[in-house]
Amino acid sequence: MRRTTPTEPMDWERPSERFLAYLERLSEACLARDRDQLEKLLRMRLSSHLPRTVLDELEFFRRSKQENLRAPLKTMRYVHQMQQLATAPPDESQLPLELRERELPAPLSTTRRRAPRRSDVPEPRE
Repeated sequence: MRRTTPTEPMDWERPSERFLAYLERLSEACLARDRDQLEKLLRMRLSSHLPRTVLDELEFFRRSKQENLRAPLKTMRYVHQMQQLATAPPDESQLPLELRERELPAPLSTTRRRAPRRSDVPEPRE
């Protein structure tokens, strides 16, 4: 059985609501030290969008003892940055850039050039 979820078109300048909800669930599971929930969330496909430092920190919390007093600072900082990015007004300062095709000359030869032989190096004898 295949689940189909409605997806919104990708916006490269701001994170989606789905990704923000995933990040919230990650940070809550990390703060609650819920290893099972962390493991489920890290197995989701969305975890491939997380930076390496955040993944390393989440893996640390997944493996750490319950009485660990360390806070997930890198994860919380990343969640905060994504929330700020999602609520920021669109950037109007960048001018649209018209792209045009360039004409490149065709390569001269498809064979590889060899370096000229040096006369001071004796040829190998058989």
